Amino acid sequence: MYRLLIADDEEIIVNGLYDIFSNLENLELDVYKAYSGEEAIQWLGRTRIDIALTDINMPEVDGLQLLDEIKKRWSWCRVIFLTGHSEFNYAYKAIQYSNVRYLLKTEGYDKIIKTVESVVQELKDENQTNEMIQNAKDQINLAQDLFCQKYFYALLNSDHSLKINTEEFERLFIHLKADEPVMLVLGEILTLPKSIDFWEKNQIMYSIKQLLVRYFSMHVDSLAVPLKDDRIAVFVQPRKTQPFSDRDDGSMSVFLKGTLEIVQSACREKLDAPVNFALAERPCGWKEIAEKYVSLMDLLSHHISHDVETILDERDFRKQRQNFVPVQDAKADHAAAELQGLLFRKDLSDLYHSIETGEEQDYFESLKKWLVPLGEIQDKNDGIALEAYQTIITFFLSCMNRSQLASQFSEFYNINKLQDSESYGTWKEAADHLLELFHKLFDLQKEEQCKRTHEIIAFVQQYIEGHLSEDLSLTSLSEKTYLNSSYLSRLYHQTTGHKLSSFIENARIKRAKELLENPYEKIYEIARKVGYDTAASFTRLFKKAEGMSPQEYRDTFHSAKRHESKKQM
Repeated sequence: MYRLLIADDEEIIVNGLYDIFSNLENLELDVYKAYSGEEAIQWLGRTRIDIALTDINMPEVDGLQLLDEIKKRWSWCRVIFLTGHSEFNYAYKAIQYSNVRYLLKTEGYDKIIKTVESVVQELKDENQTNEMIQNAKDQINLAQDLFCQKYFYALLNSDHSLKINTEEFERLFIHLKADEPVMLVLGEILTLPKSIDFWEKNQIMYSIKQLLVRYFSMHVDSLAVPLKDDRIAVFVQPRKTQPFSDRDDGSMSVFLKGTLEIVQSACREKLDAPVNFALAERPCGWKEIAEKYVSLMDLLSHHISHDVETILDERDFRKQRQNFVPVQDAKADHAAAELQGLLFRKDLSDLYHSIETGEEQDYFESLKKWLVPLGEIQDKNDGIALEAYQTIITFFLSCMNRSQLASQFSEFYNINKLQDSESYGTWKEAADHLLELFHKLFDLQKEEQCKRTHEIIAFVQQYIEGHLSEDLSLTSLSEKTYLNSSYLSRLYHQTTGHKLSSFIENARIKRAKELLENPYEKIYEIARKVGYDTAASFTRLFKKAEGMSPQEYRDTFHSAKRHESKKQM
């Protein structure tokens, strides 16, 4: 919906144009009127204006001064000068600005309507091929690091919506092969000086990235991606010309570990940033990279000393566990491994997003990724299960508090019991109960949102019915509800199935019919009481709605009333 401001010091022109454009349904304009340049400027300060249809020659603040104010506040606004002045100097001054048109009042309403239609189409076209979007495409190379970082972060966090193919890699400037296995290396800075600031920290991360790419580039293709929590992921693929290949993981690991030792030394001596590295046992497919990431995260957590950096090899770690850990403990439980991966990532943004947007199916699918493996843990004293349970409970409380539903929820459940996992006999029982509570929370949130929506709709309708003679523009109503005007318009239409402007017109016609039943009310007074500037506008719109003029409606009503009285006699 675009906003049209009509400004002229001649009321009859403003009112006539207002009536015309308010009823052009094909344009869906939100129309505002101003009877002076000063009043027009006030509207500029209250709401966004997309099109201004204004006279040039107005007292005190003329059209050209208004144009200056428009360009200061809403630079994209199209201005159509409608004036009786045909002097060249007026037109010349106006056309110095971009997005300005010049029409004579003598050209008639059809020409004005066509010009506004043309401007609306121009605005629509501009939104579809916005110059800023085009500029962003032209400069996409400058942002390739950011795109890659976001893509690989999503990949490591099991985002199944990602495309993993050659076309996608080329589009993101990823110089690796999407159809070949990849070796994953994970680095983590151990310590940084306490005095370091945000900029210096990012400089260090970038320097580590450059060191890795520089040394790896001698024999392999690689891409280094900084992650959160002072970590960096390196994706490595061997070149066909090198002596090691996908089938010779041992020699490739030797090269990688030797190279990582050089990088570690440079990080320690030049950057004062000791770094641990974890190295995958072998290359894996891109779709398995998220699982490998969790495995390396687990590996980093097993380093012996916090003071001395090391290189942890997944192959060596597996052999070590076979020698020093009892066989029954070495067998990783699949459910526990799933939970551990989720806990390492600790990314609940999808859950937060789906509950806030009401995407119920996505919400419960994301939730079950936690609850299903939790329910499969057999040992009630399992630490991973307990950590996962506490994470889910914290998320539940956060959702409840964000939605301000604690009081409603506590009416049927003691919230303090949530922290007590001992009240459940098994983790399956705990997971099932949590799913039940989340369903209840989701239902409560939907009920609360629905209640708030209907309260807003009811308030707007009551306000309109009680203030028919006042300003009922979308901007005015949005100021009363403290909602964005575009949002209020969409919310009303989505909730009721009708346009807000239709309700206003229907309310005015309904009240007008009630007033017309009083034979002593003047029609021009009725027009003013229900919000029409002139009796002519009132008559035209009433006839459009009822199929008869106000006077005809009044005559018909009283004729029927007299007929009814005679029948009763």
